[in-house]
Amino acid sequence: MSFNNFVLKFSQKLPPEFSNKISLTGLKIIYKLHLINVLFSSATRENKINKYFGLDFPNKVGVAGGLDKNANYFHVLGKLGFGFVEVGTITLKPQSGNPKPRIHRFNNEETIINSLGFNNVGSVKALENIEKNKKNFSGVLGVSIGKGKEISNERAHEDYLHLLDYFKDVADYYAVNISSPNTNDLRKLSSGDYFNKLIDEITNKRDQISKGFSKYKPIVVKISPDESLNNLEKIILYSLASGVDGFILTNTSLDHDYNLPGGVSGKPLRQKSEESLKFVRSIVNDKAVIISSGGLMTKEDAIKRFSLKADLIQLYSGFVFKGNSLLQDCLDVSST
Repeated sequence: MSFNNFVLKFSQKLPPEFSNKISLTGLKIIYKLHLINVLFSSATRENKINKYFGLDFPNKVGVAGGLDKNANYFHVLGKLGFGFVEVGTITLKPQSGNPKPRIHRFNNEETIINSLGFNNVGSVKALENIEKNKKNFSGVLGVSIGKGKEISNERAHEDYLHLLDYFKDVADYYAVNISSPNTNDLRKLSSGDYFNKLIDEITNKRDQISKGFSKYKPIVVKISPDESLNNLEKIILYSLASGVDGFILTNTSLDHDYNLPGGVSGKPLRQKSEESLKFVRSIVNDKAVIISSGGLMTKEDAIKRFSLKADLIQLYSGFVFKGNSLLQDCLDVSST
């Protein structure tokens, strides 16, 4: 049995949220002992740089927001082979999230239901973590940002603008999370009543920040898979007009049959994510970067996403269930 499979079998016997923490902590210990390349297989590949929205990506395979909520592990995940890592979602103030248990894992179905609710250490501590760890990271760092649960949608833009300013020195790109189903009314930010103002405020702030830097700070919007096609088209068209650089398709879905709170990820999300990717690409053509996320569980899934013209892909549940073997398969696909 490979070390990767041993770790997966062990972690699947533990409660899901505890398992995630133990697995990442264990990976960090292995990193500190300089054993990652010894214990995890890593194929030798040509280091082909991929340029998207002005950033140099070492490869096209990344980690979705939510795995490294507090920016404790992104440099370790980079060493494992990921070309980019998205940390967060981070809010201005620390949040404990929703009551436990809030992650439910169904191994046979390769499904995860989570109702975490933006649990994170807040912007001050997260920034400290990024500053400490980024010197050991050679990939692209995305910072996923979201409003605090106590902030009304009318004032949501204030949180996002503060976060843009707060992470301007360390973020390579910002992911604007308006699609988590686990913060009350957050998804209403994708409606016309709130979305247009929010995106205009964010892109204007991005432009102000970028004037003070030689490096442009791209904005990507993370979108729900449960949007109607009509509203999804409105979101995409307005985003393009406002200067958004890309889209993450998709977040978790509330469209599931499990009698549990929260969004579904893993295999059941595959079809929705693929459909969203195909639809959005037909609208944006080559005018925006699309990061495909959700339901990427196999090498064949990665092949399909790139055939549907995803520029980049992100792993989360697939990485939880398959570990390093799925990462290596996706790297093989993305390098061809």
